[in-house]
Amino acid sequence: MTQIAAVTGAGSGIGRAIAEALAAEGAHVSLWDVQETAARDAAEAIRRNGGAASHATVDVSAAGPVRAAVDQVAGAHGRIDILVNNAGICRVAPIAAISESDWDLVLAVNLKGTFLCSQAVMEVMKPRRRGKIINMGSVSGKVGGIAVGAHYSASKAAVMCLTKSLARELAPFNINVNAIAPGVIATDMTQAITGGDFDRYLATIPLGRVGSVRDVAEVALFLCSERAGYLTGEIIDVNGGQFMD
Repeated sequence: MTQIAAVTGAGSGIGRAIAEALAAEGAHVSLWDVQETAARDAAEAIRRNGGAASHATVDVSAAGPVRAAVDQVAGAHGRIDILVNNAGICRVAPIAAISESDWDLVLAVNLKGTFLCSQAVMEVMKPRRRGKIINMGSVSGKVGGIAVGAHYSASKAAVMCLTKSLARELAPFNINVNAIAPGVIATDMTQAITGGDFDRYLATIPLGRVGSVRDVAEVALFLCSERAGYLTGEIIDVNGGQFMD
């Protein structure tokens, strides 16, 4: 049976890599992104490569658009098997310089968005008593930031705690909820933060390289598979050994 997946923030970076990987494994993937052009282009690229994909413009920080996207996918396919909560934004600023509006925005997208999407999708999954939810944490949420602001780090720490709460509540319905905590991954976002200069991070990474979006996507594929059927409430570090716990 074809798996039906929804991936947020799927227009670029890690989200797009996960969407492409799921489609390559035979899933029908709905790519959600606040940037309509990015979501459309990514979905078209998947279809050109022989995969099945659709897209929707979704602001994950607002309940209305999230519910509409969930209803559209569930209505078209009768179910949602996989949700990947990847949408996120990053701001870089010392704590004293973080504005109230920036704090609210980062928490709204990164944390509230994960909550709203999970809340909506779990109601589709529960009657079928199966499903996989993967949330995107960060090494920053474990160490208080590397090159990011406290609002980003706080949001990711909260996402990883929310993962455990969801896992406990949804376990009786055979729904697995796990999170991935990437380290330094080469994406447009990290390029913007570092200016493309990753040299200062390499000495802190035992494997001696910056991660790729495919490194994260491979872990997501595992968590979406039946091979991870007895795994829930876990945070999987994908950081080349930069942080070990």
